[in-house]
Amino acid sequence: MQFKRRFVRIVVPAVLAKTCAVAMAEPNPVETARPSRQAEGGASSSPLRREETLKAISVTANRVGTTQLSRTAASVSVITSDDIDDDNARDIKDALKYEPGVEVRRQAYRPSGVTGSSGRAGNEGINIRGLEGNRVLMLEDGMPLPQSFAFGSGAAGRGDYLNTDLYERIEVLRGPTSVLYGSDGLTGAVNFVTKDPKDLLAIYRKPTYFSLKGGYDSTDRSWGSTATAAFGGERVQGMLVLSGRHGHETDNQGEGGGLGANRSKPDPLTYNNRNALGKIVFRLSSQDTLKLTAETLDNTNSSDGLSQLGGAYQWGGRSSRDYTANRYVTDNEVQSNRVKLDYDHRDDSNPYFQQLHASVYYRNAQTHQTLDIGGLSATGVAASRSRVNDYRDNILGGNLVADSRFATGAWRHQLTYGFDVSVSHYSTSSSAAGEWVPGGDGYPEVFPKTTQTNFGAYLQDEARWDRLSIVPGVRFDWFRMTPHADATYNTAAATSTKPTTGLTDNAVSPRLALLYEVTPALVPYVQYARGFRAPSAYQVNSYYNPAGSYGLFYQQVGNPNLRPETSNTFELGTRGKFGVGAGHVNYSLAGFAGRYNDFIDTKVVGGNVRSPNDPYTVQYVNFSKASIRGLEAKADWLVDDSLEVKGGLAWIRGTETKDGVTTGLDTVPPLAVVLGLRYTGGERWFAGVDLTYNSRKSKSDMSDPSFYSTPSFTIVDLHAGYRFSRHVSLTAGINNLFDRKYWVWNDVRGLKDSDGAATIAALTAPGRNFNVGMKIDF
Repeated sequence: MQFKRRFVRIVVPAVLAKTCAVAMAEPNPVETARPSRQAEGGASSSPLRREETLKAISVTANRVGTTQLSRTAASVSVITSDDIDDDNARDIKDALKYEPGVEVRRQAYRPSGVTGSSGRAGNEGINIRGLEGNRVLMLEDGMPLPQSFAFGSGAAGRGDYLNTDLYERIEVLRGPTSVLYGSDGLTGAVNFVTKDPKDLLAIYRKPTYFSLKGGYDSTDRSWGSTATAAFGGERVQGMLVLSGRHGHETDNQGEGGGLGANRSKPDPLTYNNRNALGKIVFRLSSQDTLKLTAETLDNTNSSDGLSQLGGAYQWGGRSSRDYTANRYVTDNEVQSNRVKLDYDHRDDSNPYFQQLHASVYYRNAQTHQTLDIGGLSATGVAASRSRVNDYRDNILGGNLVADSRFATGAWRHQLTYGFDVSVSHYSTSSSAAGEWVPGGDGYPEVFPKTTQTNFGAYLQDEARWDRLSIVPGVRFDWFRMTPHADATYNTAAATSTKPTTGLTDNAVSPRLALLYEVTPALVPYVQYARGFRAPSAYQVNSYYNPAGSYGLFYQQVGNPNLRPETSNTFELGTRGKFGVGAGHVNYSLAGFAGRYNDFIDTKVVGGNVRSPNDPYTVQYVNFSKASIRGLEAKADWLVDDSLEVKGGLAWIRGTETKDGVTTGLDTVPPLAVVLGLRYTGGERWFAGVDLTYNSRKSKSDMSDPSFYSTPSFTIVDLHAGYRFSRHVSLTAGINNLFDRKYWVWNDVRGLKDSDGAATIAALTAPGRNFNVGMKIDF
């Protein structure tokens, strides 16, 4: 492990420096022009027009082949690898920050006590149109990411399985996606598409490609480096990407240091992220391709919880002694290994199907988290407490999807159909040790080891007649959840109400969309789509009973009668492209309204904390429903080959009804507006400015008026890049240029006015910060 770290820190910067010196010494200034990244862009196209071409297609919206977004009856956004490089995006939160209505939740790292887990999930997941967590489908190369999970001091997110340096494009689909992808796509999906050998070899149109990329970000004082190599010819192509980043705690605008609850500066943290991706592609014939992908990831961090010291955290012992913490250390590790085999067939002369895609994949993922607390009593007696939490999420799956194109009279049809099958295994283990631990079983497993089998079959027809498109689709999903309680679990369950029951259910998800191209400048559409999400193993069979800890009697029990969550969403929108002077404008506008039923959440179902025979009981139940409506707009004006003006907004409102009481839906973000200006000086340089505005989060839009109302804010970011030669480029940025003090609602929601000035200040977003990156490729 130490050898790997020293290799990354010493060898990679040395190679970067050496290669930079050689590349910058190129004598011929004519060679500074960089070939187009994609042949479709045209060798003579400007960088802005090439980028526009890349963003005009989607590989996710139809599951097979590519789809022109101008003819798609849905809201889809594309972020390219050039966007990621130009912004020096460290992670998915950086990569998606200019997408209104799309947010990545990341709490400040500030765990507390033995149950507080703030920040331990890292980039927890993606919020689309006001919903997040497992209600948003997250894919990597079309392969599902592990589910999020939280219990006590442990929390496993989803965003830390991802590394932006690996991706050729990130595609965001807004609205239910269950008709093509099944469970979890209640309100949208995000597909992270990794780089491919052919994309890299196309850059310089030669059989080899190498790149070295390094960068620094002051937000967390992190250094990152990525090395990429690709090779290939007509029959065989391969690629290897090695990436790492070493950094510290994310900065905020708190000013109070020291120990204890009045500390508003971040607690010290150090992290190390390592990632490797490899691909090999075999072109079996002019129509058949086989691709093998393998990836491994290992992210670790360690933090000293200074905010929990100095009397901030105390606990009672068995002999009624009170202990004050003088040590509070958390460690986290996220590991993931995946392998995927893809087969693609394309034959336009085939009368039955023209495209066929099949894949088999496997991933094992684990989150391991520890908490170590030490303390002293008033008389100097030492004590300690510890927690160890593990969450494992393994999946083996496969899919088959085909595309058939044919005509019936004046109608032209594109039929997409296929099936998905997967088997997932979920397991947890938790343990406690030290001077005092809860009684009862408390910790061995939060829920029994569980196998979940999923099967889905779908059919969608895109029927076109002249300028009219009608897209009906339907999907059937079936799932079975089977618990496997081991001896330890059964021993604890024998004297409790701990459940070990299975669950089998199914869902039908229809979709109907209509699109009519009045002119290229006006393409209105309307769609209805139904989504669903299956309950998780934790919600069905969770159990926790500390048996009178602290003199209180409470428990959490599972619910084998849970139903899937469902959504019904209508969307009305239009998009188009029209000329303005020497340039043109691409725009899209969409209004949507959705109703979400059978939301799963915890509910108090009875009992009293003072009664050992009838303890206070909490259970996951289908007891709430939600309503979300909103408006989204985006526009991109290419004034000419050098100047681009773009903007977007998302206005969303949501309510949740529980037991007949309707309140604001807390996961809905406030109004967001993004404006940007970019100028490119040919192939040599670019400069840009981006403005982001968020409105105030109103008390009336919250479930609890005691929550802290985040003020409105406007921040300005600057970006620039310069190409020294054909092979060497430099990018830099300054974020929050005017050092605005602000809070992002979804990062701090749940914060209360009564939490105090120090805690509120500790959750501020970073102040003015800068980043710089250099890339060398040849």
